[in-house]
Amino acid sequence: MSEEDVLNPPRGMRDLTGADAELHEYMVELFKETARRNGFKPIITPTVEYFRLFEKKSGEEIKRSMYVFQDKAGRTLALRPEVTASVVRAYLKEMRSQPKPIRLYYVAQCFRYEEPQKARYREFWQGGLEIIGDPDINADVSAAFTASSFLEELGVKHYYVVGNVATYRVIMNRIGIPEETQDLVLHLIDKDRVSEALQVLRDKTSREDIVELFERLLNSGIDEALSVIMDFRELGEGYSIIESELAKTREFIELLNQMGFNAAYEPKLVRGLAYYTGLIFEYKTSGGLSVSIGGGGRYDGLTRVYGGEYEYSTGLALGLDRIMLLLDPGKILPSKTTVLISILEGVPLKAGYELVRRIRVEGVEVIPYRARSLSKALSLANRINAGLVVIIGRREYESGSIAVKNMSTGEQKYMGLNDINAFLDYIKGARMQQPRNDTG
Repeated sequence: MSEEDVLNPPRGMRDLTGADAELHEYMVELFKETARRNGFKPIITPTVEYFRLFEKKSGEEIKRSMYVFQDKAGRTLALRPEVTASVVRAYLKEMRSQPKPIRLYYVAQCFRYEEPQKARYREFWQGGLEIIGDPDINADVSAAFTASSFLEELGVKHYYVVGNVATYRVIMNRIGIPEETQDLVLHLIDKDRVSEALQVLRDKTSREDIVELFERLLNSGIDEALSVIMDFRELGEGYSIIESELAKTREFIELLNQMGFNAAYEPKLVRGLAYYTGLIFEYKTSGGLSVSIGGGGRYDGLTRVYGGEYEYSTGLALGLDRIMLLLDPGKILPSKTTVLISILEGVPLKAGYELVRRIRVEGVEVIPYRARSLSKALSLANRINAGLVVIIGRREYESGSIAVKNMSTGEQKYMGLNDINAFLDYIKGARMQQPRNDTG
């Protein structure tokens, strides 16, 4: 490996610096704040888990793209490719006795060894919401509403594409298609390889009527789907399950539309994770990205896969990296005022830090700086776009005062160090007058 290669992050990984790093931090804090405001509590799970946790129900594509390795004791581990499985594990280990429904949020980095391209990285960040223990459609709506509220605050226009995998699962269960084959069929549909998915069904069932049924369903609206299903007499009680699931899907769509969001049914939407059991949805945007910026759905009974009792569950994850591509940091990041505390030669550093400790003003950052000369301090202030420079020279220090220079107006004022309230009021006034910083 050359010295130049050492300076580059691994393929598919990125450094976030400057305005990008600030935007990322702002989004993370906003997501957490929005989640808390809507009654979700934080959960933090390990970045590294046992491989078998994800092997059980993550789906073919994710299993193939996981970072898998052995630790020094020979245990097979993986960098998490997603977070829901970890949340379910933590629920079974730590939270079963808590009153339900349990509402959780997380912000986490995930890893998948995929071909890097625009909006697709090998290390990526997700903001997620999970609700465990609520069978009602309100749980799905609550999670979706919270995520949409976050996107709205960022100014990201979005719409919902909604589907339901239960219809296809029930049919394949009825004719004895193994679960592994079901996962493959749904994976191919998710990748828009419908003809291949239908061929897998032909090979496994030798029944053209099943293939035709799937083909019709994949091209039917939500109101047509039930009449299509009625033609399949073998369903028995499976019909009532599908009827119930499609009714929930319709209600979910109608509720979102009533709340001012745009949602529509898409029969080919099945998503790539194998643990989904019913209602599913994705967030799309007309902002120049062809891929979804998030999605989620029902994963009822995933607790049973890991040895627990059956539990109703729903959740979603937003791709923070993809959302960032839609944002202009200069328009999103809140404005701030930088105050440079210039501690000139002959003045103890302690004097500057005593002042730093006393400045607590919303939207103000304070930087202590040991300056060889006033000109150097003012030069740095210009380079970092500081709004105010506090000058503590030997004369000011000995007289118990400070000089405050407003970099926008050129005005310079002297104040007593003990008159901190007047100084704080001056900072607030200068902040209100200062033009917005585009990048901070």
